[in-house]
Amino acid sequence: MKRISAVHVGLFLILCLLFSSAMAEDRPTTAPPSTEPLTVLADVEGLGHRITGAYVIRRATDGSGRVFWRFRGMLDGEFEEVDGEAFERWSLDGSVTVELTQFNYPDFTLDQLPARRITLMPGWDGLIVIAGVPLAVKGEFKAPTAGSSPVLVVTNAGRGARVITELPNTAGSPDREGAQQP
Repeated sequence: MKRISAVHVGLFLILCLLFSSAMAEDRPTTAPPSTEPLTVLADVEGLGHRITGAYVIRRATDGSGRVFWRFRGMLDGEFEEVDGEAFERWSLDGSVTVELTQFNYPDFTLDQLPARRITLMPGWDGLIVIAGVPLAVKGEFKAPTAGSSPVLVVTNAGRGARVITELPNTAGSPDREGAQQP
C-alpha cells in the first residue's frame, strides 16, 4: 500500500512539474519594463481644434523607447478618452521623434490620423515646438531617467502661464495716477 502511494505521489509530482513548465512557457520570460510617469496638462487651440485635458504617460526606462499613454479631456467641447502606445527616439540635438504604434478609440483607426510621427524640440526657455508649432511649456521635458519634470503644462505660446500680482480696482474711487478729477 505504501508503494502504491509513493508511485501516486511520484506521478503527481511529475505531472505538476510538467504542468508548471508548460505554464512557464506561456508566460513572458521578461518582466514588463520599469516606467517613469509623466503627466501633461494641455490647453491648446489650433488647426481648427481645441484640446483641454490630461495625458498620463508611462515611459519605459530600459532604453527601448516604449511609451504607454492615456488622454482624458475635452476635444472640441466633447469629452474624449483615448489610449495607446508609441515609441520615442531621442537625437543628439535634444529633439525627440514620437511615433504612434497603437491608438485605441472607437470608430477611428491609427491609419486615419493625419500623422503617426511627430518631432518635438524641447528646451527653448519655456517653449516646445511640436511639428513646427511653438507651444508654451512649464516644466522640463527630457529623455527618460534624465530628469524630466513629473508634470508639464502645455498651452498656446501666446497664452503661457502668467502670474497675477495685483487685481484691478473695480470698486471705490480710482487711484490718483491717470484719473481725471472733476
